[in-house]
Amino acid sequence: MRDRVVQAAAKLVLEPIFEVDFQDCSYGFRPGRSATQALEVLRVRGARGGNHVLDADIRDFFGSLDREVLMTRVRRRISDRRVLALIQMWLDAGVMDEGRAIAMLSGVPQGGVISPLLSNIYLAYLDERWMKQCAHLGTLVRYADDFVVMCDTKAKVEEAERRVRIIFKRLKLELHPEKTRTVELTDGKAGFDFLGCHLHKRMSGAIWAAEKKRRYFLQRWPSTTSLKRVRQRVKDLTPSAAQHRDLRETIATLNPVLRGWGGYFRTGNAARKFNQLDSYVWQRLRALVRKRKGRNLRAGEMARWTRDEFVRLGLYRLRGTVRYPGARTMPLSERPPVSRVREIRTHGLNGGPDARKRGNK
Repeated sequence: MRDRVVQAAAKLVLEPIFEVDFQDCSYGFRPGRSATQALEVLRVRGARGGNHVLDADIRDFFGSLDREVLMTRVRRRISDRRVLALIQMWLDAGVMDEGRAIAMLSGVPQGGVISPLLSNIYLAYLDERWMKQCAHLGTLVRYADDFVVMCDTKAKVEEAERRVRIIFKRLKLELHPEKTRTVELTDGKAGFDFLGCHLHKRMSGAIWAAEKKRRYFLQRWPSTTSLKRVRQRVKDLTPSAAQHRDLRETIATLNPVLRGWGGYFRTGNAARKFNQLDSYVWQRLRALVRKRKGRNLRAGEMARWTRDEFVRLGLYRLRGTVRYPGARTMPLSERPPVSRVREIRTHGLNGGPDARKRGNK
C-alpha cells in the first residue's frame, strides 16, 4: 500500500512534465482524455474516406518493453537522480507469484499506479515519429498500448504497417503476427474491435430513402467480447443461491454493473445490444423467482413478472439512442434517452456513479 501511495505521488509530479511532449493522437490514461474521444476521432475520420484500417496488436508489450530505452526517454525530461533511482527500483521490483518474488529481466510490472504513465512515455516515440513523418498516410489513434491507423487506400495502409514495424524496431517491440491485420471497411465489407466496441460501416437508410444514394457511415456498438463479459458478470451475480435472498438485494448488486456498462457504451449505436442485455437480465431474474416459488408456483403467476415489474422494484434499465458526443441525437422511436453516466476505463463492468434519470423528449 505504501508503495502505491509513493507511485501516485510520483505520478502527480511527473505527469505534467511529460504531458507537454505527448501528441494529440494519444488518449489513454491522460488527464482530460477518454476512450470515447478516441472512438469519436475514428467515427469522424471514417465518414471522410477512411476505408482501410491497420488493426494492430503489440506482442507482450508490458513483458517486452526495454527498460534502458524507457529510462533514456525518462532522462530526457528528468535529471533528479533520486527520482530516476526510484523509477529504476520500480522497474526492477519484479512480481509476486503465489507468495514468491520473481525477478523480471525485461518489461514493466503491470498494475502499478505509475505503469500507464511509463507506457505512454515509451510509446510517445511512436506518436512523435508518426505525426512528423507518417501523418500523410493516415490517422493514428492510440489508447495506451492499443492502437489503430485509419487510411484512405489499401496502398497507404500497407505502407503504414511497414512504417510502424520500422518504428517498433527502434523501440525493440514487434507487432503480433496473428492478431495484427488490415481491414477494409468499404461498403460495410468488414469491421474491427477497438476499446470494447465493434466498429463497422453501415448504409444510411435516411439518405437512401431521400436520394437513392448509397452512403456508408462508421458506426459502433459493444463488441461480442464486451457483451459476453457483462453477461458473465450478470450470471455471477444471479446464482441459484440468490433465490433465497430478497429480490431487491440482488437488483442492488446488479445496478452498478448495468449503470457502468451502459454509461461507457451509451454513445454510438448500442440500443440493440442494450435491449439484448436487458432481456438477459430479465430472464435471469425471472428464473430466480420461478425457483423460489418452486411447487407453490400458480398457473399464470409468472405472467406478471414483466420487465416493468423488475424496474418498479428498482432495476436499472438500459435504454439508448443513436447518440454521439457533440452531434445531434437521432432518437429511436420507442426508447427514451439513456441516463448520462460517467465513462469508466474498464468498459463498464465495475459500475459507475448514479445518474439523473431523464424522461422522454
